[in-house]
Amino acid sequence: METTVRGDVPKTLQTIAYISIPESADLEFLLWDLQDAIAAYAQLSDTALPRSVDLEADDAGVVDGMVFAVDDAFDDEAMIAVEQILDRFGDTETRVYVVVQALSKNNKQADEVLDHLYRACILRDLPWCGGVVICAGSGIAALRHSPRMGLLRRPFSEAMDKLVGAVRMGCSIEHAQLLGGGDADSVDVDGMVRVKPAVPAPIWHAIIKRLGAHAQSRI
Repeated sequence: METTVRGDVPKTLQTIAYISIPESADLEFLLWDLQDAIAAYAQLSDTALPRSVDLEADDAGVVDGMVFAVDDAFDDEAMIAVEQILDRFGDTETRVYVVVQALSKNNKQADEVLDHLYRACILRDLPWCGGVVICAGSGIAALRHSPRMGLLRRPFSEAMDKLVGAVRMGCSIEHAQLLGGGDADSVDVDGMVRVKPAVPAPIWHAIIKRLGAHAQSRI
């Protein structure tokens, strides 16, 4: 699996659709973090912020890019939902990016999800531009109020920033790293950046559990 040739050609993305399948607090948080970072970099560089598009609106119009947020528990129903969206933009220059939340302890399920999404894009002649795999299990939304570049969020923020660069350039995440003089070696053969917590798994899960419980107590 590799990014498509058209996905390596930079393009200004004026409209972007952010799609979470299924809808969950974790996936919503990951998309929120991405959009927040895109907005911050646009402000810092004094460049136009791509307009967020609601695909459910009848007047969605031209969509230059799509970012799917999915988890590795991806089932047939979720795939059908993705394919229905992709069918609307087949054989266009719409860039397709993905953020995968890896819930399982191995890479197999995430790899299968990526393979399905990649093939769906190729069948519809859509530029596959890669993305990020968040290997942190469930509950990452508990980090919403943690510092973005603090110990807990920093690895994920740095990976997301690579995706931000790709979206801002309108090309694959690997090509964006090459153009920007970044670390292209951090992008795997699937066109993805895979990231894990900075602390050992038992400590990570204990922290996430505690933060999640604290967040629930404040509701």
